[in-house]
Amino acid sequence: MTLPDRITLALRAPEGATLEQVLPFAMLSAHVSIGRGLTVIAAASQGDLVSPALEREEFDFDEHVRMAADARRYRCLRSRHCISSTSHGLLAARGLRSLSGDDLDRLIDHAQRQDQALPEEQL
Repeated sequence: MTLPDRITLALRAPEGATLEQVLPFAMLSAHVSIGRGLTVIAAASQGDLVSPALEREEFDFDEHVRMAADARRYRCLRSRHCISSTSHGLLAARGLRSLSGDDLDRLIDHAQRQDQALPEEQL
């Protein structure tokens, strides 16, 4: 099993307190000690982005991971460098014309609208 090189933590102030004393130190690349381990802040945001998502019933972490992977694949696919380079072995085409960028977006959007218009048993 491979150990992760990143995890996400959401900090909150103890009951009746604020994060006032912590905020000046919440900077990218700042060191943070947790237990006996030392880590580095790789990203930060104001507000709690994690808890609201986890509290929603429809949130599915595995689905979120799949969507992120799909998005990375699609960004690679829509890149002109990927399409025009023969070393990648990837090609999105319609007929004899290769597609990338906005053209590929429009074609996929149109196909998705067509799929949504079909009754589910025909998909």
